[in-house]
Amino acid sequence: MNFADRINYSIDNIERSIVADNPIGTRYTDVQKKKLYVQKEKLLNKFLDLKKMIDIRYIHKYPIKGVNYFARIGFLPSKLVISDDRIKDMCQNQFWTAFRTQKKKSELRFTRCPGLENHSSCPYYTPPAEKVRLKLDKADIFIVLQTKLFNETKYVHWEFLTINRLREDVESLLGKKAIIQQFGAGPCQACYPHTCLRMGKCRNPRQQTPALEAMGIPVGQLCRDMALLTGNKAWEIKWIKHFGLPNMTPKKWKVVFGLAVKLPTNGKK
Repeated sequence: MNFADRINYSIDNIERSIVADNPIGTRYTDVQKKKLYVQKEKLLNKFLDLKKMIDIRYIHKYPIKGVNYFARIGFLPSKLVISDDRIKDMCQNQFWTAFRTQKKKSELRFTRCPGLENHSSCPYYTPPAEKVRLKLDKADIFIVLQTKLFNETKYVHWEFLTINRLREDVESLLGKKAIIQQFGAGPCQACYPHTCLRMGKCRNPRQQTPALEAMGIPVGQLCRDMALLTGNKAWEIKWIKHFGLPNMTPKKWKVVFGLAVKLPTNGKK
């Protein structure tokens, strides 16, 4: 691999550079991360019913069409999760994408994400990284839910139905204050099939699900940490180039959702 191959402006390299410059990203060694994970695992063992929920077999029992696309679920200590405003700023990156016109024809445009400063769960209607950090610090564990590789676009709402159902189950078990924040992938679909009210307005704040990236969380690093802590390399992701275009690579993708959870201090649940 020569120098030109290594130095580029790929999403992966930009994200890794931000992680390497973030205080949380540089605070913990892999050994320290594993030690924190073991500590939280011991704490989670006090909540056996919750531990049963953090199991893909539990998720697959949901009566939701498409739920079997989810492939794995796990957790990591919430203090390891990074939030950085520079991740949110990446939504300003210009890229080629296919837009559907009013005549239902597809046309190519070189532009930033259309949700930016428009959709209520997109930057910059989402809180700054320092406030997201405060949310993460209130939580004990960060539950991560990831799909298998797929290219299905017809039933994308199952992703949000699933994370909302899991949130409701955790709230039913531990109380509503247990859920500090829920995170999604891409634009929030809490009001589906209705469109977002936009410009910061929300008709359904309890179910509002901002994307991980919209909250400044580097998904690539989140998944690398999950791979490290679980020993399962399948957690790692590859960034897609030219999404939606004929030369898109790779042709399939994964999506990632999350729940920041605070565990009660008064006994087993």
